[in-house]
Amino acid sequence: MATKIRARAVKRAKPAGKGRAIAPTVPAAQPAAGAGAAGGSVVGVRVRMFRVGFGDFFLLTVPAAAGEKHILIDCGVHAKDLGTMRDAVSQMALACNSQLALIIVTHRHADHISGFGTCKDIFRKINVERVWMSWFEDPKNPDAKALQSSLTAMAAQVHLSLRARGSSPDDPLVSMAENITGTMSAAGQAGNQEALAVIHGGFANTPAYTYYKAGDAPALPPDLVAAGLAARILGPPIDPQLVSQMTNKNQQYLAAGASSDDNKFQPFAPQFKGAVGDYPARAFRYRHFNKIAELIDGIQPDTLAAKAAAADNTLNNQSLVVLFSFRGKNLLFAGDAQWGNWENFLYGGAYGTPGHTEPTKEAQDILGKIDFYKVGHHGSANASPMDAVGAMRLGCVGMCSTQPGAYNQVPRGPLLSALGQRMNGQLARSDQIFAVKGGDEDKAPTPDAGPLPAKFTVPTGELYVDYEF
Repeated sequence: MATKIRARAVKRAKPAGKGRAIAPTVPAAQPAAGAGAAGGSVVGVRVRMFRVGFGDFFLLTVPAAAGEKHILIDCGVHAKDLGTMRDAVSQMALACNSQLALIIVTHRHADHISGFGTCKDIFRKINVERVWMSWFEDPKNPDAKALQSSLTAMAAQVHLSLRARGSSPDDPLVSMAENITGTMSAAGQAGNQEALAVIHGGFANTPAYTYYKAGDAPALPPDLVAAGLAARILGPPIDPQLVSQMTNKNQQYLAAGASSDDNKFQPFAPQFKGAVGDYPARAFRYRHFNKIAELIDGIQPDTLAAKAAAADNTLNNQSLVVLFSFRGKNLLFAGDAQWGNWENFLYGGAYGTPGHTEPTKEAQDILGKIDFYKVGHHGSANASPMDAVGAMRLGCVGMCSTQPGAYNQVPRGPLLSALGQRMNGQLARSDQIFAVKGGDEDKAPTPDAGPLPAKFTVPTGELYVDYEF
């Protein structure tokens, strides 16, 4: 982007005397579901991870004087959809008695928001006090709106080019593009736009909306504050250069002998390749050679892959990264943050520049005290840097919502192995439990994932896994 991107913490409701005077309409709180929902009443904070396929869907439950309070962090699935989203959203609504204190939407990928659209009838009955999103979703920020529109347009262009080329819906590039736009509904509406419409106005009431960047002081619902919950916003950064930084191979857990670059696809044998001088001048009578080359380059597999990856990764780097603290326990939810987002938090700026060559004291202090880590980007190599994993407190616990076979080498074995060692084996994967008992093979636990660690529970024997502090 040529212009400097700006961000604001814009609030639709008037919190503590600040912001625009549009008050949220939140009915009087009702008693929490408590023991009536599977899992029973909580004593400490509880983290619930739903198994929906390749996507994130987490529910935090916090004990408070007014009854249990609930925080929904993302609700989506895309690749390897197991068909359990509706059951999961119904269970979430039961567990929270259709009362959510806070919804956090880390970023707008389908595998983090699609459930809002596909289960909009359920969300229409849920009351929500506050909604947090990253500054990239701020409707009052023209630069953010322009960036999101350009990414969606790029993804749509890639998708059309791939389909015109006859690519299968199972092609990873098609899946990557659709993760940005969402799948098309029967009415012709892109799935992500439908989900965003629900997030921005499809609940039983009108919540307070706030858009954050790294370092902003977030506004929690009063009952959560009174209960002792605190939160910090660690990402995303405001610097567009950092947002554009997708990966650092030296910070990734790669398998031994793994190449950092895939072999380039060569669609034609050498005898079919030629230079401009091999053609007579009349061949370019109606269209100049440079224009022909530009059109061909634009639909090359490598070019399409680069465009899809750039748009996909930029959205990942928009992830809202939140650190919760409750009764001495610290929980880090990193969304799908990639290198640039982590870079800002870990080093305080662009890695390798003066003053930004080692993790900051603040970053080391935060990571050295965490008790829970939601593994970034479903266990991808580019979302949990070595320096971050190495600084995490020994003996912390983690959850990774993932599904093998959705994307190449995700989840990344060496990364999960390193995290497992750091966590003394207390790393739970969503695919270690049944999505649905008696379903097809995809809905059964993944054999290679191993057994669920001892500290985690599956109250109903399927669909979700709990960890309670």
